[in-house]
Amino acid sequence: MIRSNAFVRHGCALAPPMSRSALRLMSSEVKTNHRQDVSMPSWPTPPASTGVPKIVSAASSKKRKQKLVQEFIMSLGSDSAQEHQGASWTKSHAIGNAGAVLTPAQQFAQFQRIQKKTRSLGSEVKKRYVPSELINNPPGPEDVSLELLLASQAHMGHNTSLWNPANSRYIYGVRQGIHIISLETIAAHLRRAARVVEEVAYRGGVTLFVGTRKGQMEIVTKAAQLAGACHLFTKWTPGAITNRDVILKTQATKVVDHLDGELDGFDMYKGMARPLLPDLVVCLNPLENYTLLYECGLKNIPTIGVIDTNVDPSWVTYTIPANDDSLRAMAVVAGVLGRAGQKGKERRLRDASRGSVPWDTSPELTRHMNKEVQAAVSKRKEVMGRTQSNVQGFTEEEQKLLRLRNSEVDLEVTEDDMVNMMGQAALHDASDATETAEHAPSNLEWEQGSVGERLADIESQLEQISEQTTHIELAMAEKNTNEA
Repeated sequence: MIRSNAFVRHGCALAPPMSRSALRLMSSEVKTNHRQDVSMPSWPTPPASTGVPKIVSAASSKKRKQKLVQEFIMSLGSDSAQEHQGASWTKSHAIGNAGAVLTPAQQFAQFQRIQKKTRSLGSEVKKRYVPSELINNPPGPEDVSLELLLASQAHMGHNTSLWNPANSRYIYGVRQGIHIISLETIAAHLRRAARVVEEVAYRGGVTLFVGTRKGQMEIVTKAAQLAGACHLFTKWTPGAITNRDVILKTQATKVVDHLDGELDGFDMYKGMARPLLPDLVVCLNPLENYTLLYECGLKNIPTIGVIDTNVDPSWVTYTIPANDDSLRAMAVVAGVLGRAGQKGKERRLRDASRGSVPWDTSPELTRHMNKEVQAAVSKRKEVMGRTQSNVQGFTEEEQKLLRLRNSEVDLEVTEDDMVNMMGQAALHDASDATETAEHAPSNLEWEQGSVGERLADIESQLEQISEQTTHIELAMAEKNTNEA
């Protein structure tokens, strides 16, 4: 023990110190053998393929990189026949849940077809939504789809604490504390309302589109323009329906024919007619127009309203459950109803041009026209009676007409022409006398047979004269009464 310690303690003196070159040589040539730990297995290394050359990432030049890439690609092509072996690459087998049996060639053709159709998806950025597109070119009833309603956010309701329990039949569910309206219900109710608007326009009814919220002016005016209806985008004047004789007395009224052309000659009726009532009211925001809906209920006017989850659906006749806070959703709803009204108006004009008028004249206008006809008939009888009895008291226009009708045209005739005319008349009378003498017996028989007909004609003339006398007496009595 003491000897070993002494050897170690004095070893530095026994052996000379090693040089730096020797230490460097020994450290570079020493090979260390690392033991493989049983508890920590190493990652398996895949066997290197003999045909695939090793690609060096840090190449010295660009040409070397290109050469290595080309060799790698060529090696893949040469080894593909060896790699693609097995039942899945050589035999037909079922693909997918449908169970269609396809060969590898058919599978590759199907893959190429799918890639051709889906290659451009997501690579082109397109602007799908243009706010003015729904106003300039609104969709029709046949264009209503669940995708369009979903994109318009028509299904978004209000908070669950603000809901009206009467709308539970329209609600699909709740998401993050907000009621979600069923898209199928929205589409069904919107198509039903479009059908109502179309039939009202076909029957010649007056439709009123109402939207008083900010941003709804363009939507309402475009829908009314398409349907040929009226619109309102300002505050509703209370009493415009129940007290229309006072509030709307300054509004003008038009009288049109079956082709919607304005008729003349109804100035008296326009001055006396009452303001018109709408046949259908479409309201986009019922919460702000409760007075309007109440007046429509008093006058039995049907209404169509957009009902959100916080609105009472009993306010309107035909409900459209949708998000009334979204201008995009309101543009879709109003556009669909406007297109429906346009379709009904086109049908009505097309049938009217063929002679089939689907609407009736209003009772007020019918009574006015009957009064005008009766007044014209009585005036004509009075003029005819004055003409026959030569009664004085004609107006200046009537006297002018009578003078034009009864005036005789002066003919310039010379004396020679007058002598010739008198000679021809004398010869004509002589020939008539000879013919009468020759056919005297036959004329007597004819005269005896026609006596009864002449008597009947005389009796009818007497009856007409008596009727005319009666009319004249009545006219004179009315005139005396008016003068008194």
